[in-house]
Amino acid sequence: MFLRVLLRECVRSWSILLTAHMVLTFHIFHIEVMTLNRLGTVFLFITLLILLLSSSTRADNDYKVAVVTTIPPLAAIAREVGGDRVNVYYLVPPGSDPHQYALKPDDVERVRNCDLFISVGKEAFLGSLPEDIEGIKLSWNDWISAGIYVKNDNPHYLWLYPENAAKIAAKICEVLTIIDPGGREYYERNFEAFKNKIDELVEWIDDYTRVSGVKGEKVVLAGAHFEPLATVMGLKVVGVLIKGEGKIPSPQEVAQIENIIRNEDVSAIVVLATQKIGDEGRIAASISKETGVPIVYVYGVMFSGDDTYTEHIKYTVTAIAAAIEAGRTRGITKSSTFSFSYTTLVTSIIVLTVLVIIETFVLVRGK
Repeated sequence: MFLRVLLRECVRSWSILLTAHMVLTFHIFHIEVMTLNRLGTVFLFITLLILLLSSSTRADNDYKVAVVTTIPPLAAIAREVGGDRVNVYYLVPPGSDPHQYALKPDDVERVRNCDLFISVGKEAFLGSLPEDIEGIKLSWNDWISAGIYVKNDNPHYLWLYPENAAKIAAKICEVLTIIDPGGREYYERNFEAFKNKIDELVEWIDDYTRVSGVKGEKVVLAGAHFEPLATVMGLKVVGVLIKGEGKIPSPQEVAQIENIIRNEDVSAIVVLATQKIGDEGRIAASISKETGVPIVYVYGVMFSGDDTYTEHIKYTVTAIAAAIEAGRTRGITKSSTFSFSYTTLVTSIIVLTVLVIIETFVLVRGK
């Protein structure tokens, strides 16, 4: 578990005691030869002890807990809790598809030697990892025990359902205090701050979807990835094209989805951006061409590794909302698509800013 930390502390303490003993022995011998003042001996010993202890403190401050996660969202949450006392590395690069990722030799070594390894627990590549991981592991069973909300055993609920992020953070905080007891207050303070951010995020999503008028709109999902976020946004999911890994819909099932889209007045089809040229993107593009419903391509994990968790969720929410708005205002232009690009992001942020200004103005006038 945290044997490496304990061993390091034991070696350091033993080194301090051994050094102090050697110096004191030498000094006593020196006193016998030179007949020095006893007070000087005590003063020198105390000075030496202070220097050794301060050196130990500096070493403690320099040490950081090594944390490895499988995907960027888990890394972002770990950074929120661990702050300056942790070094966090994630295996799957931003913009890559975790379902298709293959581990590199460096990845295996990082996982083997880390203090804490955090995974969703459903990643296909986990079977390629060694059994002799030295650190603590957090995985699917730990999240279930922590009380996360999951529907239909969909692992994407772990990070795309914001309230679950707070429960993940609580578990990470608990484990970090075991690995690094000296940072307990620091970790707990960071956790409370992050929990407050999540509460504010959930409230923001509710306000934003209500003000923008997208709450209650109907969408079709290319895959089940964004089902949790659609739930939080108050969207009605009337169909899912691919309901599991490799479960390609038949022509009859595709025709049924097309009929649902026409009859239910669907606003948008949501597609995982990394699947744009995959089965999800291909089938969604075909349906969009037949029905005229726009497509929105969004990322399931951070596009940039520097994004915080709340930033990623807000970007995704505004992109989906903007696509729904585009579908409504254009009267559903045939074969239109809406890609989550930097242009889309800037447009979404501008729309969000205008809405915030309007809402603030209304609140001020109402006082």
